[in-house]
Amino acid sequence: MNRLLFLLLLAICQQSSFAAVYKCEREGGKVEYQASPCEKGRETSITTTGPAAPNARTSATSRATASNEKRKCVGKELRINFTSMPLKATLQVLADFSGNKLAADSSVSGTGAFSYECVPWDTALQDIASRHNLVVKVENGTIFATKR
Repeated sequence: MNRLLFLLLLAICQQSSFAAVYKCEREGGKVEYQASPCEKGRETSITTTGPAAPNARTSATSRATASNEKRKCVGKELRINFTSMPLKATLQVLADFSGNKLAADSSVSGTGAFSYECVPWDTALQDIASRHNLVVKVENGTIFATKR
């Protein structure tokens, strides 16, 4: 619940961008984060209002499969598809998913497109760090993020 409140506060503070995150709770306790409303299951939405950020860059999509079929994610794999999402909010989603806390430096900012299909959360974290020129480390239950 505390992380959900943090995401809400983070979303409110990001007034220069538009973001919507839906935390979808599926059968069997599976949780998915997505930019569109949940089809089935319980959902919690976090939104901000404002114009979309013009500098949102398209990401290199990490996909486990090339077909349109969605395979079932296993273990600590995640599926996210955000077209214009604040970087800090995306890092918070990864922290929440992995059971870690997030400690992001104030220099971590910007917006991007993030699309991952059944990839381990730490692989997504390293990809985001690489594309956004971040240094990230996971230590003692906390993800630390800062600009290079």
